[in-house]
Amino acid sequence: MKGKRKAVIVITGRVFALMVIVFLVRFISSNQYRSQIPDIPDSYSLSVAVKEQLSQAFTKAKRVPSADNLGMLGMAYHSSANYEQAAECYHLAIQRDESAWIWNYYLGYLSIEMGNADAIVENFKSVIDKDPDMDLACYYLGEEYKNLRDYELAEMLFGKITGTKNENLVPKNPTRYDYFPLSTYAMFQLSRIYF
Repeated sequence: MKGKRKAVIVITGRVFALMVIVFLVRFISSNQYRSQIPDIPDSYSLSVAVKEQLSQAFTKAKRVPSADNLGMLGMAYHSSANYEQAAECYHLAIQRDESAWIWNYYLGYLSIEMGNADAIVENFKSVIDKDPDMDLACYYLGEEYKNLRDYELAEMLFGKITGTKNENLVPKNPTRYDYFPLSTYAMFQLSRIYF
């Protein structure tokens, strides 16, 4: 009887110690990201609604620095024209979840706005590596190659898009209406290269 009791106590103690170790490791790794989250800038040009949006996203990311929360904070910074803070948040989100393509996509789009050609290529290549069917990333990467005068790579990427078979599929609740499928824009870019 005493042997069983002792075995139960030892097993319970080991399980508890393991739980404490797991908790400490998760806390320390999360704390590493918490300390890198950029602070909200003191800007008088931000409206009350934007400040509130940034504050809520900042609090959520500080509380639980998951890739999604860090990325959403980056999106809030991005939409309020705080590009340096947005880039930092996107980088943290990418570090937190390297398999998700969405944060590379947003960082690539931010790089387009900032005119950083190397970052555009790097991020959209990463998106395509993670999700080869992401035609919009192919399009933006093709545009950047065209701007860099690397016409062969641009032609290959635009050609991949024009060969897409499911171009007429429209989502059930689209957030953006476009009059032409992406392949039409890709064909236009191809014609500009050929011209």
